[in-house]
Amino acid sequence: MEVIQVDLDSEISQEATIALGNFDGLHSGHKALIEEVVEMAKKLNCRSSVLMFKTHTKNTTDGISQELLTSRSQKHDILREMGIDIIYEIEFTKRIMRMSPEAFVTDFLVGHLKAKGVVVGYDYRFGFKASGDVTTLDRLCKANDIALSVKKAVTYEDEAISSTRIRSAVKEGDVKLARALLTRPFTIRGKVVPGKQLGRTIGIPTANILYNANYVVPKYGVYLTGVTVDEIYYYGATNIGTNPTFDEQGIKVETYLYDYEGDSLYGKIIDVALLEFIRPEEAFDGVEALKARMDKDLSDIRERISREEFTK
Repeated sequence: MEVIQVDLDSEISQEATIALGNFDGLHSGHKALIEEVVEMAKKLNCRSSVLMFKTHTKNTTDGISQELLTSRSQKHDILREMGIDIIYEIEFTKRIMRMSPEAFVTDFLVGHLKAKGVVVGYDYRFGFKASGDVTTLDRLCKANDIALSVKKAVTYEDEAISSTRIRSAVKEGDVKLARALLTRPFTIRGKVVPGKQLGRTIGIPTANILYNANYVVPKYGVYLTGVTVDEIYYYGATNIGTNPTFDEQGIKVETYLYDYEGDSLYGKIIDVALLEFIRPEEAFDGVEALKARMDKDLSDIRERISREEFTK
């Protein structure tokens, strides 16, 4: 898979089918688009691609920092596994935001990116002030003689799957619902960094990862997790929160790895998949009370792991 940086003036020589959207989370609905764009590419004898903005469009249109479900590298990994040939990455600028629907399709998609086919979701909007919709897109694709596929909503429990719905589930600690909508666990990817080593002083060493401020923040508390280190999978007990017992600042993601016998984790990029919410975050009356509760958490989670009382 190639990752190609483009702008509105880029000239691409090879034709491709292109999936359009924000694709935050790459959930079940997004996957339907990706599968379609790959199949369309096979039928049209060209490469499959995704046009991906480097930052969420709301960062520019609404002036807010959108809480993300997936990092850039996670998106790349998922798209690679799904068989996408090319990711076109582009900055969502005010110049793009002000383009007419006609200019976006005719000049950019067809003229510069050599789109042979386009795949979008049923609610796709584009162009200046989101003035273009799937009806507009259908007209423009016909005028430019390129294929178009519009995918219907994918539902779960009679409700459309959306990134907004998944963010709400993560914030509420409902990681089972988030997993069902994503078709995989909500996973935090980050670099292991030195902490205050409080866990080590009480005999419970943890891997502390630098939390990406752009991620959606899960409900504070303790989770049973699946942790991938150097492509090896371990179970873990992860606390997400602010360590109220010690009145610390900022969000902490601290993970105890079961049966890990490797060397130092510092500097490694690890994936922490939230499998089950165990309990909310608490403040304790001192270190001894905290240690007693952590010992119980570790024992309870170990028992759940041995009984396989959760979905891996």
